[in-house]
Amino acid sequence: MFISMKIRNFRSIIETMVSMTYEEGKAPNGYKDLPRWAFLENKAERLVPCLAIYGANAGGKSNIIKAFFAFDHLLKFGTGDAFEPFLKNGAVPVFDPNLLISDNETTYFESKIVLNGSIFTYGVEYSEKKIAHEFLNEGREDDNRPIFEIKDSELVHFSKVSSATYKEKDLKEFLRVECSNKDGLQNRTFLYLMGTKYPALNKNIADVLEFFLKSVFISLNNQIPAGLGMKMLEDALKNQGQKETAFDKLQKITTKLDFGIERLEIDRTKLEQDAAGEYQLQINPLEGGPIGVRRAGPEAFAEYLYSYHKNDEQKEVRFNFNRESMGTQIAFGVLGSILAALEKGGLVLIDELDRSLHSLVFQQIVQMFTNKRYNTQNAQLIFTAHNTDLLDADILRISEIDFVNKTKKKGTTIQRLVEFSDVRNVTNFRKRYLSGEFDGIPFPYL
Repeated sequence: MFISMKIRNFRSIIETMVSMTYEEGKAPNGYKDLPRWAFLENKAERLVPCLAIYGANAGGKSNIIKAFFAFDHLLKFGTGDAFEPFLKNGAVPVFDPNLLISDNETTYFESKIVLNGSIFTYGVEYSEKKIAHEFLNEGREDDNRPIFEIKDSELVHFSKVSSATYKEKDLKEFLRVECSNKDGLQNRTFLYLMGTKYPALNKNIADVLEFFLKSVFISLNNQIPAGLGMKMLEDALKNQGQKETAFDKLQKITTKLDFGIERLEIDRTKLEQDAAGEYQLQINPLEGGPIGVRRAGPEAFAEYLYSYHKNDEQKEVRFNFNRESMGTQIAFGVLGSILAALEKGGLVLIDELDRSLHSLVFQQIVQMFTNKRYNTQNAQLIFTAHNTDLLDADILRISEIDFVNKTKKKGTTIQRLVEFSDVRNVTNFRKRYLSGEFDGIPFPYL
């Protein structure tokens, strides 16, 4: 599970912390019998299942989600000349410092997670050309046990990684050859390359990497294609040994959300190959294209999603799903990613989760993470939003709401609702937020 992320010098952020710790003191009376999670149970830390981030336009909410995205890409692809090939293909830069401060030479991410009852802290500091510092520790701050640490392209701690068969000289050679450029500067993360190439060497490295790679999903603009959402859910169900198909599960939830859809249908059309061996995909400009293309051995199939509505004679009329409203299409893609996390556990981060969604649908989606009936695998959700109806809906607790503010001196900062005095879970959050009591609102004047 995710505990926190410290972010320093990224876009509008000078330094701030995203935290999902439960900060309300003792547990609520009878919390084990409540239908919603007060916090997620684990041996190391009490963590909330949901974190809503509110703030004014241009306050930096999206930059918080983008920081997680940059961290993910740095982990996988590195920085400097290691990342250049991806920039040419339109990738978002991983080094994107705050240009309004003079001391912006390096960016720093520090993420804390809980795995198997232990706390792990992974930190990485980097510039445009190199990784200056990378480390992985196990334990709390007062009992921090280094697994590995690299400073200025030199191994500092490595005893937990080295072994009788893989000695210090082998690790240093791995760092020089696999993680560094021709000038000897580290430009790829040790965690990723060691965890993918030698996962048996250290179980903790392999487990931490697997969490970041397989248990975290990030959507920068809440435009999750229907096909991607369904594929994510399909993979999650398969890994959990579930017999229910992703399509059936999504259809069941979609009809419950009252989009006026009677039922859904998926059609798989085999694609033919041309003389050059390329698959030919026919797209009707009025109907739209498929939601995805699925390969099965040497064959390929286009997947078309259809929705059925009743006409004035109560007869079913079939529509290509691309003709549904933008809100319905967004909800379908979002639900795929969310149901996938709820099936296997993990962290979902979505910018503008409320975009094009009705307030009540938005609330129901958030509530799936706080509801014990749906969230059985300690899944977590972090999202930004402008829709304040959620603050009045008695869905979120004071540990589950953040407010973002931005000033020239401090950049984008986060303050949790639980930190304000005289705020309890029975408080009318929305009214007090819109009155400016918690900041994080615009002051428009026309």
